This record gives sequence, structure tokens and C-alpha cells, in this order.
Amino acid sequence: MLRGALAAGLAVPSVPLLAACGGASQPKTNDTPGTLSMTAWEAYPEQIRTLLGAFKDQSGVAVDLSLIPNVGYGPALQTRLQGGQAIDVFYNFAYASTKYVDAGWAATLNKLPGVEELIDDMFPASAARHRLADGRIISVPYFSAVHSLMYNQSQLRKNGISAPPATKEEVYEQCKKLKAAGVPSPYAAYWTKQFLEEYLLVYLLADGITPFDGKGAPAFADDPRTLEVMEWWKSMYQEGLTSKEVLTADPGAHVTAMAQGNSTFFELHHYFLQIVRTAAGPESKNVTIQYRSPGTSGKTLQIGEVIQLGAKAGGQRAQDAWKLLKFYGWKNEAGAYSTFSSWAKAAALLGPYPGLFKDKDFLAAFPSYYDMAKLEDSFANQSDVVPTRVTPWYASFQVKVGDRIQAMLLGQAGVKDTISSLASDAKSLAAAGQ
Repeated sequence: MLRGALAAGLAVPSVPLLAACGGASQPKTNDTPGTLSMTAWEAYPEQIRTLLGAFKDQSGVAVDLSLIPNVGYGPALQTRLQGGQAIDVFYNFAYASTKYVDAGWAATLNKLPGVEELIDDMFPASAARHRLADGRIISVPYFSAVHSLMYNQSQLRKNGISAPPATKEEVYEQCKKLKAAGVPSPYAAYWTKQFLEEYLLVYLLADGITPFDGKGAPAFADDPRTLEVMEWWKSMYQEGLTSKEVLTADPGAHVTAMAQGNSTFFELHHYFLQIVRTAAGPESKNVTIQYRSPGTSGKTLQIGEVIQLGAKAGGQRAQDAWKLLKFYGWKNEAGAYSTFSSWAKAAALLGPYPGLFKDKDFLAAFPSYYDMAKLEDSFANQSDVVPTRVTPWYASFQVKVGDRIQAMLLGQAGVKDTISSLASDAKSLAAAGQ
């Protein structure tokens, strides 16, 4: 049931090793044409090989695939690159992508043919993940997703609740009612330390709170509504509306809880609906998505991981590696989004291109229980990528968020102090650039 999660890199690597990186001495450019090297995290390996086989059939260029386990992928990739290994193309986490360019391990793409067309083909908000504020284009998409609230519509009806919650207050009220009716843990979410940063952004955006301003300053700390969001969050945990294991449990535990009916709501990436449905528990078929995030604005967080071009290749080799990036992260030579249609069929993953939602192969790949028009609206109009997330210092901030919010939920830190500390963390890390 977790194959879809692993495909999206849900196992976040240890950040301190990334944060500790410095400028590496640059090896000579490799101009030798031949078999390209590609490194990816270890999920759906046979499908990756099938895609690379299709690329060879199209381009005549073979690709040697190297896989690294999801857990620890970032540090392992960094070690290989620092050690001088030639990697032409590699998966990466979006939050680390700027750091890799700054360190000289990944190349910028601005001068490559067709890159502007690729960026222009995206939803405007999505492009901020790949084109930095300074104009550098540093990656192409591997996949995209939106955070969504999944819910058990049958359980709501049985307990006299006519519609899913539209606000956080309604989430709280409905969970209280469901808990009293015997649902053990009405609200499920992946509140581990590694992922609490995503939820912070999800909950802020849903209530119309700007997390960071255009310069990366923590605007959330100056918005009085942030206090209400954090008080709600603390109440959900401390009043037992989630499981006590929510701070440590992996997504599989929440999938099982939804499939068995032990939870009614599950907040995580949209593709988890497919995982819950295919878990085939007694309640799986009753779970669906609310495409508007509960809150006054209804906004949500758009996430996604990326593919980068190694910095060593030159000449024909660099041209071939760029062809692979375009094939894997955009279109094939026939102009079809073939790779994205493949991932949609396997794991209900999205891509950041409006054209996908008009592509018959892509649409046909999604199960019928997704409302694709609403999913497109959620992606195009109701989600934000939060560009600050790709700044070099942000990976260290993610670690701080996990520590501080778990302490708040456990009653070890006050809500106001937590907000103030998070703002101080962001300012100090941004000032230090790490």
C-alpha cells in the first residue's frame, strides 16, 4: 500500500548532512558520448527501466540506472557526487535542489534548447519550484501533488453529518461528534517530525495566511490568525481526536485506519486516496476526497519532487542528458506526456502542466473515483507551491519545525512561544544562508 508513497519520495532523508555541505572541487567536464547514468530512489524500479527503455527507442541513447533506498537517499546521493561520481541525471527533493546547484553538483538549464517552452507549459504557480527568483532554472518535474482531505462519507452520514467540514472549527466539531460515537481516532495525518513543515503550510494556507513574504521573511508570525490555527492544532492532538501515535506512525498506519473505519478523515497528498481504496478494507470504498481544504480560503499546498541535470556532462553527452530530462519531466518527441501518464496509472501522481488535464491518456490513467475537473481546479487555482521552500536554508528550517511543533502538541512549549521561535529560526537561518 505504500508503493505510491515511496514513488513520491515520502521517506524524507536526513537533512543535517545536506545542510552541512559546502562547495566541492569541480571535476573535469565529461564530454564522452555514450551510455548516460541516472540515479533515482528505489521505487517502481521496473517501471523506471521501462521508461528508460522507451527513451532509448526514441533517442538511441542508453541509460544506466542506479537506485538508492528512499531512506537516506539525499545523503547517499550527496556522498557520491562529492566523491566525484559522474551522474548525468538524478532525482532530487525540491527543497535540496537549489543547494545542489550552488554546490556545483547540478547544472542550470537556462541555455538549453526548449527549456523556456517547458517552463511556459506549466501552471504559473508551479514554475516557481523550477525557476528561482534570480532567474536560474534548476530542475524539471518528476511528479506533483496537492494536499487533500480524504473522508469517509458513509461514516459522516451514519452520524448525522450532512457534509464534510468547510472550516477547521467544523473539523474539530465533527471529530468530537465522531469520537463520542465510537470512532477511535477521527482525524489522521502524517505528523512526524519530517512532515510537520508541510502541515504547517497546509493549515496556514487554508485560512488565507501568507507563510512567507516575497523576500522569504516569516509573515505568518505577524498574522493573528496563526495563533488560532496553532491552538486548533494543539486541541486536535491533546483532546484525543487523533491517535497518540500520530507523531510517529508512518502513512501505512493511517491508510489502515481509514480502510478499517478507525479514522474518518485523513489529510495527506491526493494520491493516497488510491492507496486507501486499493487497501480493500471494509471502509475503503467509502473514502473520497474533499477538493477544497477546510479553512476560510480553501487553499492548500502543492508539492512535488524534481529531476536535475548533473554538472559534469558536456558536449553531446550534455545534449543527450537534456533530452532525457525533457522526456522524463515533460514530453516525448511526439509531443505526448507519456511519462506522466505512466506515473498516473501506477500511483495517481500529477504533473504541473495544464495540458495533462486535457490529455486523454493521462485522464484515462486515473481511477474513476477521482473527480478530475475538481482535482485540476485544486491544482491550478487552489494550491500554492510556497517558493521559499527551495531556498538553500529551508531544509534546516524543516528540521526546526518538526521539533518545535511536536513539543507544542505534547504540551512542552506554549503556542505563542512556538510561533515566535519558528519566526526566529527562519530569520536566523535565512541570514546565515543555511
